[in-house]
Amino acid sequence: MRGTWTGLGLLFRLSALTLGAAFGSLLLGIWLDRTLGTAPFGTLCLMVIGILGGTIGIYRAVREANQQVSGAGHRDNSMGGT
Repeated sequence: MRGTWTGLGLLFRLSALTLGAAFGSLLLGIWLDRTLGTAPFGTLCLMVIGILGGTIGIYRAVREANQQVSGAGHRDNSMGGT
């Protein structure tokens, strides 16, 4: 049961990273464009930065989860478990 909750936690974390980076940068870009009058450029630049940041965040989260899973499996094997 713990594996299911861990997987769901990772799923929610990854979706929050994706949506937060995409929509956060979109909203900030729209606000900057309206404030500064730089129509599509602020939004486009911030969307690219947000997507790259989200991708890096997802990569790090998956790498961390993979290390935890492989570390847990290694501990189980060293204790003589089947």
